[in-house]
Amino acid sequence: MEQQKAPIISLEAKVSAIECPAFNLLDDKSKHYAYYFTRACWAGAKICYFQRSYEAPGLFYLLQKIFQKESTTEVRDKLLQNEFTENQVQQLYTYISAFFQNCGNYLSFGDSKFIPELPQEKFLQFLQLTKAYSEQQEEFTKIWNLIEKYIYSYEKPYGLLDLLEKGGSNSYYSPNLSKELIEELDQFLHKQNLSELNTRVILNGDRLELLVASSERSDIVELGEIQGKKVVAVYGDFKSFLNGVATNLREAQKYAANETQVKMLEEYIKHFQSGDIEQHKESQKLWIQDKGPIIETNIGFIETYLDPMKVRAEYEGFVSIVNQEESKLLGNLVEKAEDIIKDLPWPKEFEIEKFSRPDFTSLEILAFACSGTPVGINIPNYDDIRQNLGFKNVNLGNVYGKPNRDSVRFLQGTDIDLFIKYYKESLFVVVALHELIGHGSGKIFMEDKEGKLNFENVINPFTNEKVTTFYKPNEHWHAKFGELSGAYEECRADSVALYLSTYDDVVQILVPGKTKEERDEIVKAAWLDIIMGALKGLQYYSAEQSKWGQPHILASYVILQSIIQKDPSFVQFIHSEFNNKPYFTVQVDYNKIWTVGKEAIADLLKGLQVYKSVADGENGMKFFNKFTQVDQQFLQLREIVLTHKQPRKIELQPDVRLNNGQIELVVFPESHEGVIQSHIFHYQNDVEDVKQEFLDRQQYFKN
Repeated sequence: MEQQKAPIISLEAKVSAIECPAFNLLDDKSKHYAYYFTRACWAGAKICYFQRSYEAPGLFYLLQKIFQKESTTEVRDKLLQNEFTENQVQQLYTYISAFFQNCGNYLSFGDSKFIPELPQEKFLQFLQLTKAYSEQQEEFTKIWNLIEKYIYSYEKPYGLLDLLEKGGSNSYYSPNLSKELIEELDQFLHKQNLSELNTRVILNGDRLELLVASSERSDIVELGEIQGKKVVAVYGDFKSFLNGVATNLREAQKYAANETQVKMLEEYIKHFQSGDIEQHKESQKLWIQDKGPIIETNIGFIETYLDPMKVRAEYEGFVSIVNQEESKLLGNLVEKAEDIIKDLPWPKEFEIEKFSRPDFTSLEILAFACSGTPVGINIPNYDDIRQNLGFKNVNLGNVYGKPNRDSVRFLQGTDIDLFIKYYKESLFVVVALHELIGHGSGKIFMEDKEGKLNFENVINPFTNEKVTTFYKPNEHWHAKFGELSGAYEECRADSVALYLSTYDDVVQILVPGKTKEERDEIVKAAWLDIIMGALKGLQYYSAEQSKWGQPHILASYVILQSIIQKDPSFVQFIHSEFNNKPYFTVQVDYNKIWTVGKEAIADLLKGLQVYKSVADGENGMKFFNKFTQVDQQFLQLREIVLTHKQPRKIELQPDVRLNNGQIELVVFPESHEGVIQSHIFHYQNDVEDVKQEFLDRQQYFKN
């Protein structure tokens, strides 16, 4: 068998700075609020390294200490004086900037491992040449000996994030845990009304330990027994990090814009101190009520994409500032949303009775402390809150990239022009419809704690029988639909966006002032973007493990397959050569968007929504998996995509500092060295607790 090529971050990887000019328009009180919430976000982001891999926090600590003691320029000069070439220094800095931006050594977009391009002995030499190593030689040596093997290992089980028994590694579960035991534990927790969101699990001898993230509570609670193993909840996971979060949120309270924000922050603090998810839910109820703030924020254990079981959440926190002009367009969409939802293709009984009009704002990100920044968000993810109280949507406008002609692959001349010219408008349309109506529509059939159902006498259109299945209290739909649930939901939201884009009156709301011809071009660019996302995303499919590594990419692929299975002539591939290598270009019959394309998406949406509504994970995944398979044709396309693949850009975020009572925006050079400098600044030289947590508890997650 051909040896797998070492997964490195190419030196061609560009750095892309996020700019936040709106910060300078804030008044002094708002700037202080933004400052302390930003510090809270980054204080907690140390958790992300522990959730990424066993070795990530150890390397994080070493790199932080190195660049706290010496600047990137000083380290560069020292390496060049000690037989490092310019190319080797660049390999090193490219790896380190990617490591910091992904909060570890697995790509946040793809969940696959990347290793240093610099040879192992040269990486050790880099460590040993630094001032931090000379001052902490014993500690550095101890930590490096624990992680060195894992930093450079990428063969199975170290190549992908997954359970060990499925050929991967992760740091949500100790490797001696089976999928069967984890599932039984989670069912056991549901019966006790306990959430898994802010937990990790280890099997320690004959004890199943549920590690609960909390800063003040640190007791051990016996919960019962499963499979002959005692189950205990161990509070105090990530204690020091969450103490930093709570301390800064307490400071932010002093600068809150209104009483709702004060109460919201209080519930956040209680949640992080106690580990009680119910208190986080209270914070989200208040967050929904905080309408139209100038500074929009959120923080907690939010998205479950990273967990192989898709039930435990990754930490994240963000601070952003409203873009008034784009927010007005999104507000117009919210106003019309109730009427737009009526156009969706599933039976009306599968739609929520009353659409709660959410806040929908376009924001400029100031800080997004996590392993990756999305272009849009729809939260909270708690189904009971979403259905009964509503949610909020945000569009993160300053995160959008901009393609250039040289970077576009697999398209012909006129399609390249279309893609580039309408990229921003088409993405704005898709993100707006995806977040507001995609994630905001569709009913979940559930039973409340009193045993009352939120539906009656509903007929399942696929069986023509009454619906008898539903979600129990504290049962989340992700648990029913398993490891592909994230992709399933992103596919549903993207499909809603494409489906509604075929209604010209909907598109007109978001791009006023455009002619009918221009609006049609924007719709074509939107569909093309999803199609190209699926094709370029084939690089995130592991042929060896028959596994997709990125839920948004799989969502696009399912959409593409649903269209092709409906009409193979809709999207065709023309094979050729480019730079003396096999190549292909895509041909799309755009006229079919409003006919066959719309019909294909309608059929897809009907299945996705009905199975999700009735909690039928088994048949829902059978339906979904009809479109997830990668056959020989697409394996061939995948090889071509890999041959011509381009590295993703590495994100550079600004920060803020307190200087003589004034809050100032801090920006960094748009380079790999700038990314490193930014991440040293984000964590404010406060990383000793990372070393202690790594040495104390992370060892349970070593494969």
